[in-house]
Amino acid sequence: MENLFFSVVVPAHNEAGYIEKTIEKLKSIDYPRDFFEVIIVENGSTDNTNEIISKYAPSYFRIISVDKNNVSIARNEGLKKVRDDSDWVIFLDADTYFEKDFFKELNKYLFSNSHKKLGNGMVSLLPDPNSRYARGWYHFYNLANHITKSTRSIQIIRRDLLTKIKYDETLTFDEDTKLIKQCQQTTKFFFLGTKNVFSSTRRFVRKGWFRQLFIWIYFHFQTEEKKKKISYEVTR
Repeated sequence: MENLFFSVVVPAHNEAGYIEKTIEKLKSIDYPRDFFEVIIVENGSTDNTNEIISKYAPSYFRIISVDKNNVSIARNEGLKKVRDDSDWVIFLDADTYFEKDFFKELNKYLFSNSHKKLGNGMVSLLPDPNSRYARGWYHFYNLANHITKSTRSIQIIRRDLLTKIKYDETLTFDEDTKLIKQCQQTTKFFFLGTKNVFSSTRRFVRKGWFRQLFIWIYFHFQTEEKKKKISYEVTR
């Protein structure tokens, strides 16, 4: 089995409380160094995110900065730096991280299913902090993502698809859903069950688990024109 090349793009806006852990986890990935790259895009932070990135990111990470606080712009700018010979691009939220064996697991899964014309996908997430109550909610969201072929916190997309499509920079909500649907026009969606990916519960804790669910449902069913006017609140 060959090693696929993975490119990880991490947008980071005011992520001083989370980016260090994400960087440390990426540094500890157990996968051949010549077969992955990490690109961190600091975008318009007003805290000390940039200083933390500079302090903890190793020299083989690529760090870029953009002035505007816009996650779609940050992802698109990171995509411009991705190697042309990369196989898969992983867009990762700054409060989401992998355990050390994740790339091996993902590589095995994609190779085993290479005959299925996979082009985009999602993985199951575990909560951080990992309480029983949070696991119950995350189980619900994982099931919903699987059934609806949608993503949150992480999008895994085949590199060649991203030569023609990009994140819609006029959207601050559901921009990932729009791009994933574009990918699904020509390729298949996959969902990988794993115990190697964790995502922060900060938004749910701050907003309330039920309230956040209703916010997402309400926003999701708005027209695209209305979504363009939504200023999706950043939770820190």
